[in-house]
Amino acid sequence: MSRKILLSFLGLSEYKSCFYMYQDRKSTYSRFVQTAIYELMKNEGEMDIVIFATKEAKGKNWRDSVNSKGEWLEGLETAFHRIAPEANVRLVEIESSQDEAANWQLFDIILQEIREGDEIYFDITHSFRSIPFVALIVLNYARLVKKASIGKILYGLFEQLGNPREVDHIPPEKRIAPIVDVTNMATLLDWTNGIDQFIRTGDASMIKQLTGTEVGKVFRDQSSKPEEKRQMAELRKLADQLDLVGKSLQTCRSLGITEEVRNLRNQLHTVRELETDAIKPLIPLLDEMEKKYEAFTVDELDNYFVMAKWCEENKLIQPGLTLLQENCITAICQVFNIDQTDIHKRMDINSAIRILLERIPKENWRVRDESFVEEMISKLQPYREWIKPYNVITEYRNDINHAGASANAREAKVFYNQLSKSLKELKPLFEKMSELSKEKTM
Repeated sequence: MSRKILLSFLGLSEYKSCFYMYQDRKSTYSRFVQTAIYELMKNEGEMDIVIFATKEAKGKNWRDSVNSKGEWLEGLETAFHRIAPEANVRLVEIESSQDEAANWQLFDIILQEIREGDEIYFDITHSFRSIPFVALIVLNYARLVKKASIGKILYGLFEQLGNPREVDHIPPEKRIAPIVDVTNMATLLDWTNGIDQFIRTGDASMIKQLTGTEVGKVFRDQSSKPEEKRQMAELRKLADQLDLVGKSLQTCRSLGITEEVRNLRNQLHTVRELETDAIKPLIPLLDEMEKKYEAFTVDELDNYFVMAKWCEENKLIQPGLTLLQENCITAICQVFNIDQTDIHKRMDINSAIRILLERIPKENWRVRDESFVEEMISKLQPYREWIKPYNVITEYRNDINHAGASANAREAKVFYNQLSKSLKELKPLFEKMSELSKEKTM
């Protein structure tokens, strides 16, 4: 069963007592932000607490102590007994050194405290030196390997009251410091991952999800203005269209990709006209979105080659092989005014190419429409040299699409190189088909 867990660090400072506020709720007067966070968050459900502390911090701030002035100081353990005796609190000792080995040890220690499915509340108030960096990495890692989630990342803004000497002169009733929710730090990590995924692979699914979350917040907020909602709706349309273009390429929707890229560019133009900085991580991506699809032109025939090239650049080998082979047929259909959606015609064109390249005798033909095949062989004969690489790409496409389930299946590593090689070899064919298509319209 999943649980809520508060992870926090205890330092060496002589913390001053104050009240902490979160939203409209005020904590008990205490030296420790940890008791305040527990108090102010426990209404969200039962919560275990893990305090990480060095041996030195444990001696100074976990247990009761006496300061240099001879004043008694309440320790965190005692503070929890006084304020929240029901709390399940554990102290975990960590090394005080901050070298690489210690950071890896800290990574392991924090990760061990996180169970499968935990909802993590993380207090960074007293995280020192490299600890916040290590802890954020652990949180991100735990979300992947332990399916943990981040409830909140919180910071007690005690310094708003001034330095310790100034605080000494503030009456207790006026010592009120806010607890700030900085969970967007984790969201920024998500955006970083989503942006990296898009730039490397063209997969915008995470960007779509994150944008949807941000848009949902605005539409649920009753104080949101109509113009703000309109702008957010346009940003959501952009993320949806970006995701759709990527999925269209991943699933080889060749006849619709040019139109979807055009729709994406139109939506990019709409968003550029907005005077907004909403969803800040998305706005700097506009140039990257445009750059990702800059090779697509208004010429659909040119784009049949660009689709396969795009897949190669984004490591989509199977879609790349499929698009390259199928789009050779589509280009031929377009040049010779053949219905490119007629599956029987496409199969016969494939047969005509094979017969032409291999010079198969007529008595060995296995075709549906013999007269159509004869006609296509005649029409394609002048372009035989450009078509020559077609048979090879067909073999590789069949091998990968049939999952290598044959006695002479190729090794996985050869497919990327073959896609790159076939793109170079078949590019002249697409250029020739484009040239013929333009001549027809003149």
